[in-house]
Amino acid sequence: MRLELSTKSLSWLRALALGGLALLLSIFAWGPMLVLYPHTQWGDGTFFQKMVEAARASVVYYHELPLWNPYECGGVPLWDNPQAPISTPLLWVMLLVPTARAIEIWYIAHTAVGFMCMWIFARRELRLGSTATFLASAVWTFAGVHWHHLTGGSLTWVPFFYAPLMLLLWRHAERDRRLAVALGALIALTIYEGGVYPLAFAVVFLGAETLTRAWPPRRIPRIALLGLIVVAVAITLGAARFLPVADQIRSHTRGLGSETDYMRWDTLKDVFLRRDHDRPVGGQSYVWTEYSDYLGPFILALALLGMVLAGAERLWMVALALLAFGITLGHFAAYAPWSIMKHVFPFKEMRVPSRFLSWLTVFLAGFAGIGFEKLSAAARRFALSAGFSDALRVALTGIAFIGIGDMISVQIDWCERFFHESPSQTVERSARFYYGGSDLAPFIDQPKQNRGRLDCWEEWGFSAGAPLWQGDVPQARAQGDAAVVETVHRTQNTFTVDVNVKRPARILLNTGYDKGWRSDVGTPGEQNKQLIVDLPPGRHRVHVKYWPKTLVAGFLLTALGMVGSVLFLRWESSRRRKAG
Repeated sequence: MRLELSTKSLSWLRALALGGLALLLSIFAWGPMLVLYPHTQWGDGTFFQKMVEAARASVVYYHELPLWNPYECGGVPLWDNPQAPISTPLLWVMLLVPTARAIEIWYIAHTAVGFMCMWIFARRELRLGSTATFLASAVWTFAGVHWHHLTGGSLTWVPFFYAPLMLLLWRHAERDRRLAVALGALIALTIYEGGVYPLAFAVVFLGAETLTRAWPPRRIPRIALLGLIVVAVAITLGAARFLPVADQIRSHTRGLGSETDYMRWDTLKDVFLRRDHDRPVGGQSYVWTEYSDYLGPFILALALLGMVLAGAERLWMVALALLAFGITLGHFAAYAPWSIMKHVFPFKEMRVPSRFLSWLTVFLAGFAGIGFEKLSAAARRFALSAGFSDALRVALTGIAFIGIGDMISVQIDWCERFFHESPSQTVERSARFYYGGSDLAPFIDQPKQNRGRLDCWEEWGFSAGAPLWQGDVPQARAQGDAAVVETVHRTQNTFTVDVNVKRPARILLNTGYDKGWRSDVGTPGEQNKQLIVDLPPGRHRVHVKYWPKTLVAGFLLTALGMVGSVLFLRWESSRRRKAG
């Protein structure tokens, strides 16, 4: 009996094969990280590991949503912290494994997804063959701009991997409005993953790409409608996170100093070709990881050749690549793109223009695939014989794969450097939360110990420096003799205080203040960055909790967005079937 596979079955098999290939390559590139377990990550990886531990402690020990992080700076927002990746669906699955392993899964999964995103873009948009598509996907996935930031510990860098797919969905949404919904969902995922920079950068390049399709003018209304669909889906699906974060950004301003950094010629020469570099970069404001985007000589040559050979066919890509390059250069002149963007929200609260190398690499990876395919076609067309043509194409393929291997080898070298920090320790959990004290656990283990610190490694720590107290003592005090605090019970997000108030009085709670704090009795407020509650006379049981102001509305809007997106997709699919 002959076995026949349907087109749908073959599509699923190809998708599974692609996913398996992407996962194998990702595991190989991150191999040293897996081997060095249980050692933890250096740099910002330590910061994010403690943040994830705080989310785990909230869910596992206190059975609460991870809304407030009391373990750092004397207390900071967690759910509504713009750079916190703790609300994404993947993280909730990762809470089932130790945090160090969860972070490894995070990196491996997103690296594999990045490979698939570029594969889809190269096949569907650039129409490349399998070998050229593999080349473009590998270049994008293992480019230095990614592994420098990821090995340095930036968990929230990973949404940059979605950039090629975002570009594809937006360009093809004109032919299928369901893709606009998919793009909105991908943007919502970026919001949940704490991708502040990836989201802001995507808006720039999706907007710039739109300008390349704004002619003839009759296309503009349709593109505008698609834009409204994307925004509506992104905001509604992401509302549970977007609204609280937006409220935080509206309430706080980062105190960034004046930035004048621009890419110097000596640095620019090294960006794509320097395998290693001292951490400081002479004449630049930031460290080497902010400037390196190692591609190697073979891949860079293919990319530049592809840009030249495909210039007329892919003029929109050339234009966007030049825009990305211009922004990457930073403040090289008063008319420089970044010099202008720094006056516009949200970029006026951002740093490091060289991070736009991320989007430049989208186009360089695509051009590398195009360059490979153009040279292969030239070998077939101009070779003296079929055998010589085959030999040229084999040689070209070998060079391309050597370039990919070179890129991955550099990632492996860097990966080996940055996973040597001390493993997470087994600690005895304190029966009550408090700050400091003797035998305070190492930084990453303090949430497991149920103890925190007043020191601050957090850009969103606006209540740092509040006059809090340390030691295993009650976590609420009366200010003056107008009240007596009798009992205090504290969880990660709440205080429950029994207090006898003789006359209007103020109690001090041992945490930093943010506007999400609310009380069922009295009026919460701030005193020297510390949370306080003003109470009327009487005997009270006061319940104080941290609950971001817009969180309920966010959950409701997200539920509405899910229902609305499903209904729209069903309606659009039905309409397309009827249309033939």
